[in-house]
Parts: sequence; structure tokens; C-alpha cells
Amino acid sequence: MRRRDLLQSAVTAPAAAIAAPGAPKNIVISSANGLKCCAVAMGLLNKGADTLDAVIAGVNVNELDPEDTSVGYGGLPNEQGVVELDASVMHGPTRRAGSVASLRGIKTPSKIAKLVMEQTDHVMLAGQGALEFAKAWGYQEENLLT
Repeated sequence: MRRRDLLQSAVTAPAAAIAAPGAPKNIVISSANGLKCCAVAMGLLNKGADTLDAVIAGVNVNELDPEDTSVGYGGLPNEQGVVELDASVMHGPTRRAGSVASLRGIKTPSKIAKLVMEQTDHVMLAGQGALEFAKAWGYQEENLLT
């Protein structure tokens, strides 16, 4: 398959599924390493969970997996040998957003990003400030090197 065809099908297939009469309205999309995440998120959506809560629960599958080197606990360290994580969330119904950048020592940055959205007037916290915020909300700093 040509890349152009793949991209075209990736764009049109979800739209066609939504437009089909009687089709489910929930769609969860991820990269190849997120199939388990999608299953978790879709299960929660089908039970009526909030969209952001469902997606974060799905993302937490990868964030907590020491074998997944893309995000979270298994994330690859930077040039200094430290795992620094970023996460950004947006809640569609309320159009609010929150994010963290260069967060060290916390396995689930998506949860901290949601807290930034819900509990502050900020959109982003970074570095030591993000870590102190997470710790203030009861998250324990851990060594993330696997």
C-alpha cells in the first residue's frame, strides 16, 4: 500500500463510520503500541465514562508499562540519563486543557496534566514546578529508569 493511500484511508474511515446510520459514535485511535489502551478507553466510553477520563485510563496502560519505551515508566532517558515526561490533555466538552513538560519521577504524567487543567489557572507546568505540583497532590516521586 502506498503511504498516500494509507493516509487517505486513515482520514476517511473514521468519518465514514461516524456518518453511517446506527454506527457507534465513539472512536478511539492510537499508534500501534496503543491497541490495549484503545480497548480500555473504548470499554469505559461504552459504559458512559467521561471522554477525558476514558482516554487517560487508556494512556495509563502504556505509561505504567516498563516494556513500552515511548512514554511513562518505560520511557527512554534524556542525554543526562534522566527520564523526563510530557503530557497534554484537552477536554472537548469544556474546551479546557492542561499539560506538563519535563516532569521527572512521576509514572503517569497524563494524570498530572489533568490536575493542571482542573486545579489551576495554568495550561502548563514544567520541570521542578510540575514535580512539586504532583507531589502536593500526593504523587510519589520514583526512579523511572527501567
